[in-house]
Amino acid sequence: MSESKKSIIPRIGKLFDKDFIPAKFVETGDEIINPDRGWYQIHTFKLGDDFTMKDREYTLNSTDTLAFLLIDISKYRTMPLDELAVSQLRMIFNFFRDYRLDMIVRVVYDTVGRCMETEPDDESVITGHMNTLGPILKEYSGEIYVYQGLLIGNWGEMHSSKFLSPNRLKRLADVILEELKDTAYLAVRRPAYVRILFPEGEDVRQCRVGLFDDAILASPTHMGTFGSQSKKLARREQSWQPDEEMEYVSELCDRVPYGGEALWSDELDELTTVRDSLNKISDYMKNLHLSYLNRVHDMRFIDKLKTMVWATKGPYFGLDGYEYIGRHLGYRLVIRKTEYKLLTDDPDNCVLSIYIENVGYSRAFFKSCSEIRGKDKDGQEVKLDVSEWMQINLVASGETHVFNVHMPKLYGPIYLYIYKESTKRAVYPANVRNDDNCRDGELLLGEIRK
Repeated sequence: MSESKKSIIPRIGKLFDKDFIPAKFVETGDEIINPDRGWYQIHTFKLGDDFTMKDREYTLNSTDTLAFLLIDISKYRTMPLDELAVSQLRMIFNFFRDYRLDMIVRVVYDTVGRCMETEPDDESVITGHMNTLGPILKEYSGEIYVYQGLLIGNWGEMHSSKFLSPNRLKRLADVILEELKDTAYLAVRRPAYVRILFPEGEDVRQCRVGLFDDAILASPTHMGTFGSQSKKLARREQSWQPDEEMEYVSELCDRVPYGGEALWSDELDELTTVRDSLNKISDYMKNLHLSYLNRVHDMRFIDKLKTMVWATKGPYFGLDGYEYIGRHLGYRLVIRKTEYKLLTDDPDNCVLSIYIENVGYSRAFFKSCSEIRGKDKDGQEVKLDVSEWMQINLVASGETHVFNVHMPKLYGPIYLYIYKESTKRAVYPANVRNDDNCRDGELLLGEIRK
């Protein structure tokens, strides 16, 4: 069990049971709609063509919090992005921002699998396009969750391109990382590409580079995402055999987002026993720290999940595989218990300890804010900003974190509200609502008596 860096507070007195009645916390199996996680579908646009966003709302799913934007710039393979392209980009981003959808963005030269025909001949054209994209991405930094790829390859998937040599990959990545700064995570297609970009290991920029994998479970190598050689025989920048790459991805993507597309396969291989068990599929995805997944790319995979049933007793018992996986993509935070302590030499201040377990597959990868609502001694409502003491990205998948909130003493029912800082969207705990006076997004933590 991990502890916050600010969890050791001096002068804490004993636990006052008579002053504090903790709330009852029950985990829910219901769907929780939270930012930067879950299922998504693809929305495709071609810059330079005549299009509007009219009627695009009919393509949206009301339960989505993510939208994948595949933006084709092949019309500009020989020239810079012009005012039309820039205005169309802003129109697209404004639309999804207005619908409160966080964005996964992939800008590409190819959407049909023929990148050699549509990519620029000169690398400087690509870097010029990146330089134009950068300021626009910064404008929407709060809503863009992940920027995928380096514009190159079939479908932008960083394969089959003439720009895949290590030196070219590094140059292109340097440009887009400089443009992105801290506006969004960059995702590359293979673990080996991360090692190419950071040949010496850890780098301050590496904490912003994750992975997108468009062939999860399709084969032991995820159709070439992983390799076949042991890392003892391969070079660092080459792809390693699946078990070694899985270990590498598990460690890397505990810190950065991982997501993409899962594919079904009837082939008999090392993943057959995984595909045949919902528990094993879930364990596999948890090991990869899967945050987001396409729900329409391979309907065979989705349909197969829907035939499976979660049979383990608990709040998710009886859910089909599609429902169960969807509820656990990304983070899923459950408040387990609370404790209350007064400071021995300052009875006007207290420490409220909040135990939060993450039963999802990954962390939250954004800065959060937290508020506690209660009443002062005169009965007036008080809201305390306790973000200094609570950051939900500290709660790793499968772990419980204790947040020790140092605050002035309040009275009556005490409620917690968490939200994403950049968009102000609520982060809902996966708990059954435990008080009729909870406002939207709040959960009762307990009651402090006078």
